Amino acid sequence: MPEVIIKYKSAKVLQVLKDIAKYFDFVVEKPATKKELNNREHDASLPITFSENPDITALAGIWKGRDISLTDLRKKAWGDRL
Repeated sequence: MPEVIIKYKSAKVLQVLKDIAKYFDFVVEKPATKKELNNREHDASLPITFSENPDITALAGIWKGRDISLTDLRKKAWGDRL
């Protein structure tokens, strides 16, 4: 979606833009504060989301019937770095 940055001096102008946005298909966003930016950086570093009630038993038996050992898994994951 294309973006346009509008700089304004008065809070009234921002309110007018928000009122106009109700009638046209566009969004008015305020600039992020330093605190919000810090939170975004922290969230971006944690790409994994966790369930409130994780069920680890769903992983039971995923290696059943496969001819693989823990040593083989480590070697494939780490290569020569072990």
